[in-house]
Amino acid sequence: MTEELRFDGRVAIVTGAGGGLGRAYALLLAARGAQVVVNDLGGSMHGEGATTAAADRVVEEIRAAGGQAVANYDSVEDGPRIVQTALDHFGRLDIVINNAGILRDTSFHKMTEADWEKIYRVHLYGGFRVTHAAWPHLREQGYGRVIMTSSAAGLYGNFGQANYSSAKLGLLGLAQTLAAEGQKRNVLVNTIAPLAGSRLTETILPPDLVAALKPEYVAPLVAWLCHERNTATGQTFEVGAGWVSRVRWQRAQGAFFPLGENLTPEAIAAQWDTVQDFTDPAYPTSPMDSFAPVVGNLQKSGGAEERGSRGEETPSRSPAPAPPTADGPQAAIGHEFEPKTQRYDERDLSLYALAVGAAADPLDKLELPFVYELSGDGFRALPTYAVTFPFSLLWQITSVPGLRFNPALLLHGEQYLEVKRPLPLKATVTNRARISHIYDKGSGALVLLDVNTFDEAGEELAFNQVSLFIRGIGGFGGERGPSAAANPLPDRAPDAVHRDKTTDNQALLYRLSSGDRNPLHADPAFAAAGGFDRPILHGLCTFGFAGRAVLRHFAGGDPARFRSIRARFTKHVFPGETIVTEMWQDGVRVFFQSKVAERDEVVLSHGVVELVG
Repeated sequence: MTEELRFDGRVAIVTGAGGGLGRAYALLLAARGAQVVVNDLGGSMHGEGATTAAADRVVEEIRAAGGQAVANYDSVEDGPRIVQTALDHFGRLDIVINNAGILRDTSFHKMTEADWEKIYRVHLYGGFRVTHAAWPHLREQGYGRVIMTSSAAGLYGNFGQANYSSAKLGLLGLAQTLAAEGQKRNVLVNTIAPLAGSRLTETILPPDLVAALKPEYVAPLVAWLCHERNTATGQTFEVGAGWVSRVRWQRAQGAFFPLGENLTPEAIAAQWDTVQDFTDPAYPTSPMDSFAPVVGNLQKSGGAEERGSRGEETPSRSPAPAPPTADGPQAAIGHEFEPKTQRYDERDLSLYALAVGAAADPLDKLELPFVYELSGDGFRALPTYAVTFPFSLLWQITSVPGLRFNPALLLHGEQYLEVKRPLPLKATVTNRARISHIYDKGSGALVLLDVNTFDEAGEELAFNQVSLFIRGIGGFGGERGPSAAANPLPDRAPDAVHRDKTTDNQALLYRLSSGDRNPLHADPAFAAAGGFDRPILHGLCTFGFAGRAVLRHFAGGDPARFRSIRARFTKHVFPGETIVTEMWQDGVRVFFQSKVAERDEVVLSHGVVELVG
């Protein structure tokens, strides 16, 4: 027999609990051990008047059944007073169910400002006031469950309810943000859109249907979402008449239009069927998911705009993503990308060197040759500039057969670079890439992309292997692959330690030099959607800092002595932070790791540079 879910020791506030849904929630929670604050102003369904009778009746029912409850008669606009009632009588607060509501239905052209304002203040503002007052207590104790009440009108709209539907959808948006903010403190926030008969639905549903939609069919879901065993947060559910269903957004794949070209209404009209085609939809669940197509289009068009302005071949528009095959990700092994040609010169090499911290001291004679083409010691190219070559074609990963994925779920795991000889100071190079391996890691797929770069004579100049981890497409039955090389650090103090203070605009500088114009490194709003409080440094920028440190301390700044470099990306770096690279020499190999001094966190691990002896 299933163990009964209990709420002993928990304290709950239920607003609008004088009847209907709120009463059902209060009775069920109290019957299972919760101490309940029964809040109800006692007004009419249109928000007029007030009486204590509604809340008192429910409290009497709870106490008669042996439960514990106290009445509160405040408006939800006085949320702090409702919360204080729980603290005064029961000493704590664990659960908040925002259920109070009224109706003032009328068509939009007849709606008055008073009709709008009254609905807003009870539903959305009231939900804010009660939850805002409760929030500090829930966070500080490391436990809380919050329920917002939306409706079908809020999710889909309904004639005559512009005020009500706006407020109800606003509550959903509030819940989603609070779910993101509260999760790490074990404060979970979910939303229900109930189908239940009450005095509020009497005006929009037939009487026989109202009678069939019992609030008792909604209350069990609310109780489950409020229980300590529930771990769901940020979710929305339609519920009623013995039916419970999660609701999520659905988005068509849409049409992509090349950036940097004149986008016209006619172009959109020509692709209108594609814009509205839900044949193979996506299901975004976060702002980062929402931005995913933007990232994809930037990868396809943005980098091309930048490099094209320097005289390179501009990549052609990417075809629409290919449908998955029967073999799934494994079908992508051996896939060859369309080759891309690019040109670079001393200006590009200088900009890259500055972007990875070279010549922070303009009088540094060892690094001035990397940024000044007339240097007396002769201009040189930093070897790690070659990690920028793959970006001329990396965007093609979004259209590889068998690799249907959300670009927001792609992570850059490791990077390996081998330079065959010192990079020429100017060149036209051709980049060719193929997917060499795809490993099934369960939670995702590890994709190894081999990129070979050739000069004008067809001789190989550099080789990159880009390790990409794509979350959410694992479990296809492929090989798990070899364990990652450990490269254990020597058990002794580092042979050299190099500190570099990054500038506040380091990320902006690097994105101009790399060809990767991901807004995560420039746009505060985009960074916030990714969970960062400001834009972060590109991982390959940190990679360049580390390579430069090894070159300085163990090769005298001579690029001819640099053969290869490998590292794993473990943490982000914020512009303005200090990168500390610790290095240990073992013959021609130099092991390294990089940390952020301010947070004492390793940001590059498993690092090794091989030098020419």
